[in-house]
Amino acid sequence: MKGILVKDLLLAWKNMKYLLFAFVIFALAIFSQSSETRVMMLGMYLCLIGVLTPLYTFSYDRTAGWDVYARALPVERWKLVLVKYLLGLIFLCAGLLIGGVLIAVSASMGAASETGRMLGALAGMMLAGLLLLSVQLPFFYRFGPEKARLFIVVTILLVTTICGALMSVRELESSELLLWLLSPSPAAIALLAFFAAALIFGSFFLSVRIYGRGDV
Repeated sequence: MKGILVKDLLLAWKNMKYLLFAFVIFALAIFSQSSETRVMMLGMYLCLIGVLTPLYTFSYDRTAGWDVYARALPVERWKLVLVKYLLGLIFLCAGLLIGGVLIAVSASMGAASETGRMLGALAGMMLAGLLLLSVQLPFFYRFGPEKARLFIVVTILLVTTICGALMSVRELESSELLLWLLSPSPAAIALLAFFAAALIFGSFFLSVRIYGRGDV
C-alpha cells in the first residue's frame, strides 16, 4: 500500500507544481489586503488544494488504465480505496500546517489579537474540506471522474450562493464572513471534528462497497 500511496503522491506532484505556482501568484496578489483577509483567503486556497488533489488522481488513473491493473494486483481493494483518503488527509494536514505558520508570521507582524480566532477559522476550513472530500469520494468511485466533476461544480456553486446570501443578510465583508462562519468555540470545533470523523468513516466503507462491486 505504501507503494500505491507514493504513486499517488507522484501523480499529485504533477499538478501540484502548477498549484504551488498559482499559490505564490495568489499570495502576492492579496499582499495589500489586511492580515485577516490574507490568512483567510490563503487558508481557503490550501483547503481547496487538499480537497481537489486526491480527486485529480482519479483522472490520471483513468487515463493510464491504472484501475484495471490495480484490480489484478494481490492487494485488498479496501487498501486501494484507503490510499485516496490518506492522500486527502495528508494534503489537508499540510494545509493546516502551512496556514498555521502563516498565521504565526501574521501575528508577529501585529495581528496577534486575532491569532486564536484565525487559527479556529483555519481549523474550521480544513474540517469543512474533510467533510467535502468525504462526500465527493463515493461519487468518484460510483460515477467516475468525468461525471463526478459536475457534482464538484454544483457543490461550489451551492456554497458560493449560501455565502453570498449570508453576506447580504449580515452585511459582512468576505474576510469577516469567513471568520464568522469558521471560528466556532472549542466545543463546536470538537463537535465538528467528531462529525467529520464519523462522516469520513462512513464514506470510506461506502467507497469500499462501491469499488468492491467492480470486476477485474
